[in-house]
Amino acid sequence: MKNLTLLIFALLFTQITAYSQLCLPEGITFTTQEEIDNFQTNYPNCTEIEGYVTIGYSYGGADITNLNGLSVITSIGGYLYVLNIEALISLSGLDNLTSIGGDLQIEGNDALTSLMELDNLASIGGHLKIWDNDALTSLSGLDNVISIGEELLIWQNTALTSLSGLEGLTSIEELLDISGNTALTNLTGLDNVTSIGELLISDNDALTSLTALNNLTSIGGHLQISENDTLTSLTGLDNVTFIPGYLNILNNVTLTNLSGLDNLTSIGGNLRIHGNDALTSLMGLDNLASIEGGLTIGGNDALASLSGLSNLTSIGHELTIQNTFLTSLSGIDNITSIGGGLLVRYNDSLISLIGLDNIDAASINSLWIFTNNSLTTCEVQSICEYLAIPGGDINIYNNAPGCNSQEEVEEACEAVSVNEVNFQNKLSVNPNPSEGIFNILFEGVESDIQIKVFDLIGKEYSNFELNGSASTQLDLTELAAGVYFISFSGKDFRQVKKIVIQ
Repeated sequence: MKNLTLLIFALLFTQITAYSQLCLPEGITFTTQEEIDNFQTNYPNCTEIEGYVTIGYSYGGADITNLNGLSVITSIGGYLYVLNIEALISLSGLDNLTSIGGDLQIEGNDALTSLMELDNLASIGGHLKIWDNDALTSLSGLDNVISIGEELLIWQNTALTSLSGLEGLTSIEELLDISGNTALTNLTGLDNVTSIGELLISDNDALTSLTALNNLTSIGGHLQISENDTLTSLTGLDNVTFIPGYLNILNNVTLTNLSGLDNLTSIGGNLRIHGNDALTSLMGLDNLASIEGGLTIGGNDALASLSGLSNLTSIGHELTIQNTFLTSLSGIDNITSIGGGLLVRYNDSLISLIGLDNIDAASINSLWIFTNNSLTTCEVQSICEYLAIPGGDINIYNNAPGCNSQEEVEEACEAVSVNEVNFQNKLSVNPNPSEGIFNILFEGVESDIQIKVFDLIGKEYSNFELNGSASTQLDLTELAAGVYFISFSGKDFRQVKKIVIQ
């Protein structure tokens, strides 16, 4: 009986191994249709390849039209590359593949229209790279993939219109890079993703929406949104509160505001907002309180205001402002500290540095104010204090008279320094906040005083002159609720006060 049992077991084992067998630990490359067709003859019972599989590649694969000879393969321990096979229309032959231990790279297959034959694939241990497949319209076929060990790269698939087929993914450990897919209109397919290591969305000319990312709550590294020519909103990123790396929003020429970043409170790296030609407002960054790196706002040709940064208090590195039509720096009034240089340059419409008043001069390590053609008022507190005890380089030139050189600014600072302090003690504005009625009281001011009221973007609402010996009641009830500024200027003094209309 014992011998009979052993015999039965041996027969069963022989039958199983006849249909399932580990093989090819060193991997295999197919460059011709004949090699694929003869695979089962050359490697009988080979179903689980331990090494890599390369199909095609730059030096072969021109005559490959189908992969049917590989239909017995159920798993690949290393990577699978399907590369540069011009006549391959489908992946039929990979229907029984369930797992890939390394990377899956499908690249340069100009006639490939579908990935449907991969619908039994459940796991990819390395990168998933879908690149330069000009006829591919969908990622359907990857529906059962629930995990990718490293990066997901979807590049330059010019006919790809959606990411449907990726619904099984909930997290991407390293990088998600969606770039150069010129027909892609939305990110549908990523609806269930909650965490991504790093996110790059770039150069997708038809992309109009990020709303499919609504469930994304965690980004582990950098976030870059760049050169998406039809993107008008960042809605879809609403649940992201912290970005540990940099945040770059670059050259999205139809982006009008930053709505979608409303819950972002801090950034671990740099924040760069550059080259967004239709951006008129920074609204959407209202809850951003700190940036551990630098802040660059430049080359946004429609940006006239920095409104939206009212809660930002600290910047870890340099602050750079460079926007042709920016008229005012009001909106960054609450920044008290920067950890590097202060650069204000090429702002052709900027007339004043009011808005930089509260920066601690000791936190500035270099000062660059140049080629601001309309800039006449540079004698704000932070600049004057830095010039008095500089912590590094000073470069002030090519601005309007009054701010055209270091000497001019120092002279203006000297003129206002004593009188401004004295004037503060003689001025009160109350109640503040109010519903629009403000009482302005002076004590012992003898000169006439010019009074102006303007908003965060520098738009002027009132301009009148008052004798310093008088007081007045200012009625601004016709203005909308919000933050405004009142400037007081007279002989040898100037003072700006922030007021709030409730």
